[in-house]
Amino acid sequence: MALGLEYSPTFAIEPPTSIRPGVAFSFPIVVAVPPVGNAGNDPEQQLGAIVLLRDETGGDSAAALAATGTAATSVCNRTGNSTSGYAAFRRLTINSPGKYRLRVMLCLSNAREVLVKGSVDSKVIHVHAGAAASQPPTSSQIAKLQALVPENIGISQADIAAWQQA
Repeated sequence: MALGLEYSPTFAIEPPTSIRPGVAFSFPIVVAVPPVGNAGNDPEQQLGAIVLLRDETGGDSAAALAATGTAATSVCNRTGNSTSGYAAFRRLTINSPGKYRLRVMLCLSNAREVLVKGSVDSKVIHVHAGAAASQPPTSSQIAKLQALVPENIGISQADIAAWQQA
């Protein structure tokens, strides 16, 4: 069983660095989870990901200012739920002005236990009324999003076209 292994997630698609309060991120935040050892040997095992809102230092919990949207999901790849692949968080919204980071935590579970197995923090996100109304993806993000279409995380070419119009 791979419960002793630690994962090293990274952001494939980072959150915007500036957003208006109460306005959802224009496109999903995606975390890449590389394979670790023999993590896939236990058919009961599932790797999930949750996103938490932290203060700008990444230290204190900003739980009272919770981000809304898809804040918990499974790690998936082309074959379905997995212990490696990608986790996508959609329609995340931060309601209160301030400076924050998102922390994505990976949780490995089976029939007996749930363990935190890795995390990654975003860059600082400045939430303020003067931010742009939307954040269309950059050309680099578009290329990454297009590469993610076959990865079974619910991203389509139609979605990408809509995000470009945001």
